[in-house]
Amino acid sequence: MVTPGFHPIKGGTETIVRNLSIELNRTGVHTGVMTFNMERKWNPKWRGKVDEIDGITVFKIPALNWMPIDHSDRITLGINLIPGRFTNILKQYDVIHFHEVDFSFPLFSFFVKKPKIFHLHGINVDYFKKYHLSRLILRNVANLYISITRQMKKELVWLGIPEDKIGYLPNSVNIQLFHPQEEKKDDMLLFVGRITFGKGLHVLLESLRHLKNPIQLVIVGPMDSNRGYSRGILKSIEKENKKGRHKIMYLGALDTKDIIKYYQTASIFVSPTFREAFGLANLEALSCETPVVTTNVGGTPEVVHHRENGILVPPNDPIELAKAIDYLLDNKDVRIKFGHEGRKTVIDSFSSKVIVEKLCKIYAEISS
Repeated sequence: MVTPGFHPIKGGTETIVRNLSIELNRTGVHTGVMTFNMERKWNPKWRGKVDEIDGITVFKIPALNWMPIDHSDRITLGINLIPGRFTNILKQYDVIHFHEVDFSFPLFSFFVKKPKIFHLHGINVDYFKKYHLSRLILRNVANLYISITRQMKKELVWLGIPEDKIGYLPNSVNIQLFHPQEEKKDDMLLFVGRITFGKGLHVLLESLRHLKNPIQLVIVGPMDSNRGYSRGILKSIEKENKKGRHKIMYLGALDTKDIIKYYQTASIFVSPTFREAFGLANLEALSCETPVVTTNVGGTPEVVHHRENGILVPPNDPIELAKAIDYLLDNKDVRIKFGHEGRKTVIDSFSSKVIVEKLCKIYAEISS
């Protein structure tokens, strides 16, 4: 597994890579992780080291940020870092499985003759349509591309990648780890995600003014590099708490075991995101029998089925978001029904065991 960021960096892709690696090693497929040696993106250290995390050998490669000032992919072509020596490590493995749309590792390992997979956890189609050189790199860095949603698979075809080179493999969750418990707090809402504009937390905070029911809101997630947005969120939380009607707690970034407690306790998980390729947090909530209120964007409808295990609302619409939350707060029987259905959805289609079995078949096919 080759990914730009890994532990201690927290995020959706980092979690997915970690879970897949643990499950693959458990099933007898020897799996290591290669990543850049950095504690926050894109701030690498020019020294490497090897760690052991959850039984996974993690190669942390030194790197230089060749453009340390703020920049766009249009300038860097998605090549954010210049890695130190790493290709000899890749030659020890049978399959190289890249994650994220970052071309640093894929481009500098171009001459390593091993089967390569490019696993896309999100893609800006408009960007790749506009910039031919980046699109050319994308088309030539791998033998096989993995899409996490059916919608994304269509987008990759639009970008010129042959359909027979695209596999479908949705995100997964460990259903033994993310499991329900008996007690839920009737008035508790939960938000889990990076505190960034795209995740829409400000829309959720605005929707509180339109709620009929007083609630407790627990917010979990690391602050984004955009300090202005982060400060604005903290001010909004302070302002709302002073009103005394709702109680809001911001807990920062938490370890998985601590986040699970809140998934299990919350009555509703809310994700008012503007853009989402898949939404791992939705899976984690559903696996804990917590119904989801989220936006109808990207591949989300492939996981959150409207009026079956959650409610889909338009993005950037605090009034509709409030209506959906109020409906579930007023109807405990519906919350319970959605929760049961959500857990069933995850077990049938998105459990780590099911997804890793499919991934092993992909590895076998590409190796042959």
